Amino acid sequence: MNGAIVGKFGVSLHAQPLLTKDEAAFYNLLKLTVQDHYLVLAQVPVWCLVDVQAKDPKARASILNQIALRRVDFVLVHPGTLATFKIIELDDPAIPPTQKEGRNKLIDGVFKEAGIALVRLQNPNSYTAPTLAAALGFDTGSI
Repeated sequence: MNGAIVGKFGVSLHAQPLLTKDEAAFYNLLKLTVQDHYLVLAQVPVWCLVDVQAKDPKARASILNQIALRRVDFVLVHPGTLATFKIIELDDPAIPPTQKEGRNKLIDGVFKEAGIALVRLQNPNSYTAPTLAAALGFDTGSI
């Protein structure tokens, strides 16, 4: 972006961390848990994970507008096929319940329709690698 254009509108841009400290700690635990069985991606836009098709271009645009600025916390991707295996969402107590409910309903519906498993985790700091594997539905012998 041209600095003159940004300055012209009184906007300033600054780098920011991709993850909070708690999210980074969970990311490291998740990497340890899945090891080389899955790639772990963070803060992935929803529209990158689903192919939105519709006969009516307006219907397609409507869905894309609803998911345009949404992202998920973590994605497990199969390293060979690059297929999305599972979405992991962490409970954020800072989000008001009414806002969280609407967002979760949208995200749940999108991934259910796309056939992608989604797991919501409470208290992400309370997990160990074995308890996280169990919460994600992994058999300890298979991962």
